[in-house]
Amino acid sequence: SVPAVQTRASASTPATSIAPTVPASTGATPLAASTAGGNACSLMTEADVTTALGTDPGPGTANTGAHGSSQCNYGTLGRTVAVNITPAQDKLVYDTLRTESGKAGLSVVDVAGVGDAAFEVDVHGSAGIYFREGDALVVVSVALDPAASPPTDQVRALAKLVAGRI
Repeated sequence: SVPAVQTRASASTPATSIAPTVPASTGATPLAASTAGGNACSLMTEADVTTALGTDPGPGTANTGAHGSSQCNYGTLGRTVAVNITPAQDKLVYDTLRTESGKAGLSVVDVAGVGDAAFEVDVHGSAGIYFREGDALVVVSVALDPAASPPTDQVRALAKLVAGRI
């Protein structure tokens, strides 16, 4: 899976379960807050994941977490797709995650056309895109272990789809 990154509070945060410990912004935009506080499974559906992977992963499993986050997971170990939306996680959190990913020695690539700002982190058979949409922080990840190369095309297509629905 996409490796963990460290936030300023030094809490390990895997890309498939992002719940940064950096204090939340107090001024979330209404659109981002209302969408991010909803169900992540409505932003990336089973049909969307099936199209991206070429195989049906089964229904998504919805979870809620810290800071009003919503997460949806599809698939089983070794072949998973996830989306996580956390409202009111401002630019500081995004910038911290980006910086810490680079410090961890991971390849960090800016991605155009996804949200207000986006970067991708790829490792072996995993790829994750972190992006900001208003004051919301969104993470989309795809893990296709034991794939030799990261599923860059799949994660980018899904991230663009999710960003377009927020």
